[in-house]
Amino acid sequence: MSQNSTGPRDEAVGHPSQDQHKLIPQSREGTDTPGEPVVISSDPVPWRLVLADERTVLFPGSLCYKSADPYAVHITFRVDDDTVDWVFARTLLIGGLLEPVGAGDVEIGPCSHGGVDTVQIALKADHVYVALEAPARVIAVFLKRTCQAVPLGTEHRHLDLDRLVSRLVQDVG
Repeated sequence: MSQNSTGPRDEAVGHPSQDQHKLIPQSREGTDTPGEPVVISSDPVPWRLVLADERTVLFPGSLCYKSADPYAVHITFRVDDDTVDWVFARTLLIGGLLEPVGAGDVEIGPCSHGGVDTVQIALKADHVYVALEAPARVIAVFLKRTCQAVPLGTEHRHLDLDRLVSRLVQDVG
């Protein structure tokens, strides 16, 4: 299931601390030309699922970024023997480190749980609401690595447009 929503948000998810501003991944000037494709994966991230009735469930998930798909971050959750893969705009996840972002089905923003700064991802669909939280520092370190591999603003240089057009033509034909 893919979600890729951007834009302002109507209500706050949490209250960012002053230290939260240090979490924004900084990118260098995007003058590099792309080399070999890069894949960046995280170690398992401890995700906390908060259900509408305030029950919580802990489960692992991982983050993955591929320079061949430079605008996206994949979050794969493992529940029992199944995996669920969500795709988010990298800039949406970066923005959610500091302030509430997104609208509609996906909203991301800073939060705090047990004195630990977290990133909360709220997912909504047909009267169902869940919130996922993970430590903000873990998310920020991962995103910083993605920005070192593909600096913000240089994503377009990493797209293989010939391959993309070829795939589109094959899908239509």
